[in-house]
Amino acid sequence: MSVEWAGAAAMLGSAFCHSFVGLLTKQAKDKLVFRSVLMLIAAAVFSPALFLFPVPPVEAWRFLIAGMAIHFVFQMAMISAFQRGDMNLVYPVMRGAAPALAAIAAFVILQESLSLIEIGGLALATLAILGFSWPDKTRIPKAKALGFAFLAASMTALYSVNDASGVRATGNALSYVAWFFLLTSLPILITALLRRGRAWPNIARQELKRGLIAGTVGGLSYVFALYAFSIAPVAPMAAMRETSIVFGAILAALVLKEPFGVRRSVLAILLAAGLVILQVG
Repeated sequence: MSVEWAGAAAMLGSAFCHSFVGLLTKQAKDKLVFRSVLMLIAAAVFSPALFLFPVPPVEAWRFLIAGMAIHFVFQMAMISAFQRGDMNLVYPVMRGAAPALAAIAAFVILQESLSLIEIGGLALATLAILGFSWPDKTRIPKAKALGFAFLAASMTALYSVNDASGVRATGNALSYVAWFFLLTSLPILITALLRRGRAWPNIARQELKRGLIAGTVGGLSYVFALYAFSIAPVAPMAAMRETSIVFGAILAALVLKEPFGVRRSVLAILLAAGLVILQVG
């Protein structure tokens, strides 16, 4: 297998794993406790790096602390979106709006130039996202679900920039990631304990099996992505990561039996295509 094909296979695996964790979150009976269990497992998986590498330097800690706050808002917004809307509605928006928002922010705030191809991809992705929020025949209220999905996407774009800066300041990706998971697991765990009280241990035991699977699969998603970026050109690999939108739509239809229809199927494909064009352009 060539390097390009190996990288593509790894990134497709990463995209599928990411959508699968989204599916498990949607299926969880208590999504707040589930996410707290998942984050604890992720922190435990990366904990050996806490002892194998030096503590991040002082300049990296402002990014770690900011990451705690940003990721907590992301977690709560994601939970609220999944509680209020179908996966095939909120997952594409949560996943797809983040790179689109990041591109718009870079263009407006940082005054970064975009090529005509990138502008075309951004326009296509934006129109597809708007299409998800357009009223449909079901007339099921979805304004709140989409609002939380957009908030989660905004936090994703924000913590992506924050974490990239933090990794650079740390000088060691695994060290930063280990401390990141340790610190970001605390706010969601404290919130779950405060809201569920003495019921948390029993609920956590019920969510433990699903949490172990999600933690393992989420770790694989991260490893696959790192491997793909390490052996293949970054732009096409980053674009291929957006196929998680399509995988999420397929899982929602097949596993959750959510009504998908031609409209949302086309929108999911157009959104993924627009983001691919934006990344590769």
